[in-house]
Amino acid sequence: MLDFFVTFGLFYLTLLLLPLIALSYCVLSIGHKLWFFCISILHPDVEFLTTTSIRTLIDTHRNQGIISVLLSVKGQAQPEAVRRHLQEVVRRRDKSGNLAFPRLRHCLVTRCGTYAWQRSKFDLDQNITVAPLSYKGRSVTEYNIQDYVCEIVSKYIPQGIPPWQIIIIPSSEDHHYILLKLHHVLLGENLNIGDLLPLIPPTRQVPGSFVSKSPLVEVLPKPQAIPELKQRLGEEISNFWNEFVSNYDPLECTELLKNTPGFFQLQAIVVVALISTIKESRKGFSMIKSDIFSRTRFVILTLKRECKKRRVTFKTLSKSVLVTLDPRNIVKLWFRNLTSVATWPLRLQIRLYREASALYSCLVNSYCQYNNTVVGVVYNYVPLIYACAKEIFFYVGIVVKAPRTIIEDILLQKESFQTITLCGRKSVAWSDPVKIELIKSTSKATGVSEIEIMLAAISACISKYFIHTKHLIPDFLPITLRNINSNYIFGTGANLRPEDSVSGILCLNLPILDPEKEVSVLENLVEIKNNFRNSLDRQGLSHLLSLGQTKFGLLTKILPLSLLAVYLRYLSRKYAVSGTELTSRYPNVSQRTLWGQEVSSVIYWRPPQANSSVSLCLNEYADHVKLGVMCDSQLAPHHPILARGFPEHVNELARSCGALSNQ
Repeated sequence: MLDFFVTFGLFYLTLLLLPLIALSYCVLSIGHKLWFFCISILHPDVEFLTTTSIRTLIDTHRNQGIISVLLSVKGQAQPEAVRRHLQEVVRRRDKSGNLAFPRLRHCLVTRCGTYAWQRSKFDLDQNITVAPLSYKGRSVTEYNIQDYVCEIVSKYIPQGIPPWQIIIIPSSEDHHYILLKLHHVLLGENLNIGDLLPLIPPTRQVPGSFVSKSPLVEVLPKPQAIPELKQRLGEEISNFWNEFVSNYDPLECTELLKNTPGFFQLQAIVVVALISTIKESRKGFSMIKSDIFSRTRFVILTLKRECKKRRVTFKTLSKSVLVTLDPRNIVKLWFRNLTSVATWPLRLQIRLYREASALYSCLVNSYCQYNNTVVGVVYNYVPLIYACAKEIFFYVGIVVKAPRTIIEDILLQKESFQTITLCGRKSVAWSDPVKIELIKSTSKATGVSEIEIMLAAISACISKYFIHTKHLIPDFLPITLRNINSNYIFGTGANLRPEDSVSGILCLNLPILDPEKEVSVLENLVEIKNNFRNSLDRQGLSHLLSLGQTKFGLLTKILPLSLLAVYLRYLSRKYAVSGTELTSRYPNVSQRTLWGQEVSSVIYWRPPQANSSVSLCLNEYADHVKLGVMCDSQLAPHHPILARGFPEHVNELARSCGALSNQ
């Protein structure tokens, strides 16, 4: 009972705050416009970013949100081919003749604490770098490439150039690497990561190919009964309306135009004329001005036209009243009523027979072919309405519980292992590949999702990191999870927005495998499964809110930015580790460069910002998965431990459940 009152009390308090949130949205909208108007006058030489994202709020000069993507390409490096591709992208124009990506030529500056684009002399060679063939006196090979890439990533993008850079890293072996560094604000300027990568755009997925569906994509389950009820009611209303029109629309039933209709018939014709006016008005609104006067005039003219086609006038109204009050018509009406009363016992028997037949059909055939009976309506609609009511109460329960869930599971979360002051520079590492088929077979053998298998391996990697750095191993580590599909990296085109490829955020208490407690990997996996499913059940609305922020900037529009920035820094202390699952929309397909070389692997890193210190990215590509780690450089040189043992721990899980022996 106490839990109920606490949950309902927090929900009621949230409802009381809704008018304040609406007022905040109005005030902030006006305030933002005034702010940008004022600073635009003070700094007319730049173009300010009028939209604010979460990353923009927590960006600092030291800790920038620089996204990194590393391609491993078979064959010798082709710097000139890369340069030709980038030159085409920079010069590309849209249908109107304007530059498609003008921000690739502009520098990102800060004025009055706000990001702005500044025009400058653009030189493409400043954004393309060919790294030396040797690193610290040794040839670049697979044994030292991670250290080489880590050193390149740790350096900031030089000032005075647009905030993106491509580094070509030749290797002494028969392959090379292409590293893309990109500031996150460019992805809000109609640019995709795939536009800069010199790759052939992926073709459409082959029909029948299997694509794993991550549970992180749809945390809030889609309703099933409500759309079905809506469809059935729509069909019933459509059938009723079509019958109504065929009987009472003079354009369909020309018999109505030969005689003067009665008053009640005329009412039905007026209803048809009104509905037709609404339909025609909705079609015509797109072709007229959007002001109220133009639309009102258009509706009035349409109504007159529809009434004229059906001869609905005041003269017809007067005649219809006289026709209805005609003594002969009144006698006919009384005669029909008396006939109906006299035949009522016979019609009742027929009705009872049909009801009995409908009941027999439902019990024997599990199907009712008499839809216009009471039994048919009850059989077809009562179970569906009951299922709809269950779904409605389920979603209402999620909404009511959401304020308490957000406070308990997110705001009151304990702080994690971070005990250092972050420097802002980033270091990276990645694991050896793990076959996707092995993860799938392990998932089937254990009855959990693929992401849970990989989380169990990550748990063991983090445990080894704590042991190596001599930290106390916690019972669990709060982390955030989100899913990104491969369109985010490889997709191109003006109709493909990067934010549409990103899911909402899920918060999870990840159990950490502790060797001293003698907990097996399968027992740890069971605990991860329970925590993961509990987060999915409780955080549906918060997941939806984070998705709304990613796609529409929901939170940054209704909350004060300074308050939101403080909250994000506070929250990032509790969730110092973030996880990203990059799922492939094109399984078992390797990308190729524009000049035909095969890309053997792709690693994507999301930068940790604010007080977050570690970002873990599960990169699914072709037939394998690699774990990429990007962390603050203060965690170096121990950060490779977070990724190095990933294949080993997946294999250990597979052996424990018997999946490895089946490969």
